[in-house]
Amino acid sequence: MGVVGVAAAVLAVTPAFAKGSATVSVSPGTVKLGQSVHVKGQGDSDALQYAKFCAQERVGTHGAWHTVKCGRIVAAGDGEAKFDVRVKAGHRGMLQFRGVLYGVDGPRGGHPRADITTQTKTVHVR
Repeated sequence: MGVVGVAAAVLAVTPAFAKGSATVSVSPGTVKLGQSVHVKGQGDSDALQYAKFCAQERVGTHGAWHTVKCGRIVAAGDGEAKFDVRVKAGHRGMLQFRGVLYGVDGPRGGHPRADITTQTKTVHVR
């Protein structure tokens, strides 16, 4: 096998890595019970043909995550998937938020698959 054949074989077995990113921000970092927290995020991945980005919340540092809101579904090349939501702080202690970028089957959704999960952001509720 010549040099070209070896190069072609290496390229055939080398995995392709998709590029993507997702971020989430929360403000303020400390709120009083009953006040709102502004949660905003955006993300994209070139591995997804259709994507939606969702805000998730949990009380404390353990336990189940609950979806607060999802943005609209966007097709590849139509810009980033986004969400922008205000969440009322209903429990004292810590609230945690994160964003999850999902791939979906088409422009109307169907079969979400998590692609990227952001780092957790914490808000203290007094």
